[in-house]
Amino acid sequence: MSDTADFFRSRLDQMIDLRHPLAVLASRMPWQEIEASVIAPLWAPRSSSDASAASSSNPKTR
Repeated sequence: MSDTADFFRSRLDQMIDLRHPLAVLASRMPWQEIEASVIAPLWAPRSSSDASAASSSNPKTR
């Protein structure tokens, strides 16, 4: 099997050096808080007044 095929069959945790500074930083990030403050509002249901305000400010919907 070629090296490229082996690369895509490897597990991600085997390819990443968990001692690398970015991997260490990622393990220390408060991901649940970040998701709650950034992602959750994007998925929150909008009221009809929010939807109409968004569509009136969007030039593509005019």
